[in-house]
Amino acid sequence: MQLVSLPKAIRSRRGFTLVELLVVIAIIGVLVGLLLPAVQSAREAARRSQCQNNVKQIMLAMHNHHDTNGEFPQSVGWGTTYEAYYFSDKVKLLSFIEEQTIYDALGDKKGGAYHPGWGSGATPAANNVALNNRVSTFVCPSSPNRIGDGSANHTYSINMGTSHNAPHTVSGASHAGETQHNGIASYRHEVDPYGDPPVTMGSISDGTSKTAGYSEFVVEKWHGNITNNKKMMRSQVYNWARGNSTAEMRQSCLNQTALNDGGGGRIMRGGGWSWSFMAAGGAYSHTMMPNEKSCQTWDGPGGGDWYGSNLLAAMSEHPGGVNVGMMDGGVRFVTDDVANDVWWAMGTRNCGEAASQ
Repeated sequence: MQLVSLPKAIRSRRGFTLVELLVVIAIIGVLVGLLLPAVQSAREAARRSQCQNNVKQIMLAMHNHHDTNGEFPQSVGWGTTYEAYYFSDKVKLLSFIEEQTIYDALGDKKGGAYHPGWGSGATPAANNVALNNRVSTFVCPSSPNRIGDGSANHTYSINMGTSHNAPHTVSGASHAGETQHNGIASYRHEVDPYGDPPVTMGSISDGTSKTAGYSEFVVEKWHGNITNNKKMMRSQVYNWARGNSTAEMRQSCLNQTALNDGGGGRIMRGGGWSWSFMAAGGAYSHTMMPNEKSCQTWDGPGGGDWYGSNLLAAMSEHPGGVNVGMMDGGVRFVTDDVANDVWWAMGTRNCGEAASQ
């Protein structure tokens, strides 16, 4: 039998050697390493843009509410009956962000708000289904965490102002405790003196372009021992801070080392958008700088958190700062290194600070 000789080209063909294969893999790895940060940066830029758009929609809803009702939406602090049971300003904004169906599902508006971290005993079942709906306008896409199943979570809060009026470093320059907050949030109660008057355009004497209305924060569950995780330390709530000025209150919070109780739900910030409870995310404070620590505080008679007084900082997952909705309807990205006086001045509507904003 005659043997057939293979062509020389075929006889000389061979596969990759191991060294060649490893070189190719290394080159691919380098390329992926170079491209991945750019892809991640592009994705974050898209998320940040959507986050800014959410804030913009909330601010437009605030203006539409004012046009319709002659005032910005109020939140309800702790009442003595279910009829006055802790609805947030967001409930009143539903009709202005194309969520009328959820608002109508509340019926006579009795029964109370919803928060998954506090159970059915504190959240009457009549409203649970409606208020456990996810409202995408209330959630920043850069926030990856959730409380419960995440349906009722929110990552934006209304500005309640600073702990003291200007000048913020002078002892004794306090606002009136639980009433007359100097931001945009207004908390009412069935019985005086616990309650703010409604905020209107006319009461923003510092100027709408210089006054913050809404900002964002990071949703984070209770984690207990987080001493080695700076990111979690930032998004938890620390113990009670006190002081005779805005500057003293901020420093007191920065000095706190113990976390506030987890079992009481005071660190369940962002669990339910319908609840006005400050510690559950109903409002944020301009006392602390962007992305600083957050603390509980006693600020006036009866404690602060039920009626809007607290030291919960604006926070975000965006590198370097937070999105802030201004009362003229614009949205700013405020960096973490903003000057204290500028941030405090942005937080107040009627204190006449001279700091450039």
